[in-house]
Amino acid sequence: MDWFAFSIAGAACLAVTGIIDKFYLGRYVRNTLAYLFVLVVIQQVFLLPVFAYAGLEFVYPQSLYALSIGVVQVILWAAYLRALKVEETSRIAGQVYVFPVFVFLGEFFLLGETLQPSDYAGGALLVLAALLISYRPASHPGRIAGGGRISPALKYMAVFWVFTAAYSLASKYLLDYMTEWHLIVWSSLGSLVAVLAFLARGEVRSEVGGYFRSGPRLISILFLNELFDFLGRGSLIFAYALGSVALVSSVSALQPFITLIYVLILGFFLPGMLVEDSDGRTIALKIGATVLIVAGVYLVS
Repeated sequence: MDWFAFSIAGAACLAVTGIIDKFYLGRYVRNTLAYLFVLVVIQQVFLLPVFAYAGLEFVYPQSLYALSIGVVQVILWAAYLRALKVEETSRIAGQVYVFPVFVFLGEFFLLGETLQPSDYAGGALLVLAALLISYRPASHPGRIAGGGRISPALKYMAVFWVFTAAYSLASKYLLDYMTEWHLIVWSSLGSLVAVLAFLARGEVRSEVGGYFRSGPRLISILFLNELFDFLGRGSLIFAYALGSVALVSSVSALQPFITLIYVLILGFFLPGMLVEDSDGRTIALKIGATVLIVAGVYLVS
C-alpha cells in the first residue's frame, strides 16, 4: 500500500470510531475522562501482537519523545470527546480538519519553511469550512448544549487542532529514528501513563468500574471501537512514513464526507441510533463544508 491508500483507510476507520464514540457519549457516558481512560486501557490489548512482532526497541531520547506524544494524544482525545458530547458526529468530523492550518504554521515557525499564497488561501478555506459546518440557522437551534448559532464545540476543537498538529509534526520527526510499529507502541504506552492520573478523581474511578460491570455487549462495542481506532491511527502513521504530513492530511480530509455517508446509512437502517439534523438544507451545508475542507487541505499540501 502507498501513502494514499493508508490515508483513505485511516480516514474510513476513524469515521467509524467517531460514530461509535458519539453513540456511547449520548447514552452511557457522564464523565468523558472516565470513558477515555477505559478506551486507552483497552487500546493496550492491541499492542500485544505489535510487541510480539516488533519488540520494544529503545532509542534515546526519541523513545522518550514518543512517550511524550502519547500524552499529547490524551489531551487531543479529551478535547475531541468533550466536543463530540455537545455536537453531531458529522459536524465534528468536519471541524477536525482545521488542524492542517496549525501544521503549516508549525512548519513555518519551527522548521523555517516558507509559506506560499496557496497556504494562506487554503488556511482561510479550512477556517471558513469549520465555521460553515458549525453554523445553525436561527430556525434550527439544534440539540447541542446551550443552543446558539455557532457550535460550542469550537472551543474544545481549538485545543484539538493545536495538539493534533503537534502530534502530526512530532510523529513525522520520530519516524526518522524508529519504525512505525515502535512509534505506535511507545505513544500508546505514553497515553496509558497519562490516563492513570485520571484515577485520582473519585467520579472517574466510580464510572470506570461501571463500564467493566456493564456486561459483555457494551464492552465488546468498546473493543470494536478501539480496533477501528488502532487501525485508523496505525494507517495514518504508515502514511506519514511514506508521504508528507500535508499530503496525508489532504487525503484523510475526506473523513467528514465518509462520516456523513455512514450517518445517512445508519439513519436509514437504524433510525434513532444517532441524533443528527438530516434535512436537505443541513445535508447540503455539510457537503459544501466538506468540499471546502478538501480544497483547503489540498492548497496547503
